[in-house]
Amino acid sequence: KDLISHAKFMLIVEKDATFQRLLDDDFCNKLSPCIMITGRGVPDLNTRLLVRKLWDAFQIPIFTLMDADPHGVEIMCIYKYGSLSMSFEAHHLTVPSIKWLGLLPSDLKRLNIRKDALIPFTKQDQNKLASIQKRPYIACQPMWKKELEMMAASKLKAEIQVLTSISSDYLSRVYLPNKLQFGGWL
Repeated sequence: KDLISHAKFMLIVEKDATFQRLLDDDFCNKLSPCIMITGRGVPDLNTRLLVRKLWDAFQIPIFTLMDADPHGVEIMCIYKYGSLSMSFEAHHLTVPSIKWLGLLPSDLKRLNIRKDALIPFTKQDQNKLASIQKRPYIACQPMWKKELEMMAASKLKAEIQVLTSISSDYLSRVYLPNKLQFGGWL
């Protein structure tokens, strides 16, 4: 009740290790006040309820930072559209205005990430991506559709940590500030 915050945005981080790294880098204070949340992978009900409660209270932009792989896209879709198993409760647990900040498949090309730093798709990855691409809400997201097609064509995936191949603090010092300042989200 009666929540108060000066946060300018929320950042949902897929992985706890990345979340901890951003905390260590003092990301929230260096850039702009923000609320960071991690569901440590697939979010439980309480994490999803918290995100929705914060959205209802503050109406600030919500961005997701996920791996550039089908599993990361699936997790982001759970926050935005709900899980397939709980579709009857989606309106209480989702925030349709959530934006995909990264890691985008197009970022891998734009940042010249070496191919040997990327991970080849498994058959399970291919099946998961094909399943996501068939969902009706993807048709309403042309930019997402394009990113997923790029991922499918390359048959390569990347974890957020691949950005450390550029520099150890690239994520918090360059990638996220530039994306947030210049609008690099979908």
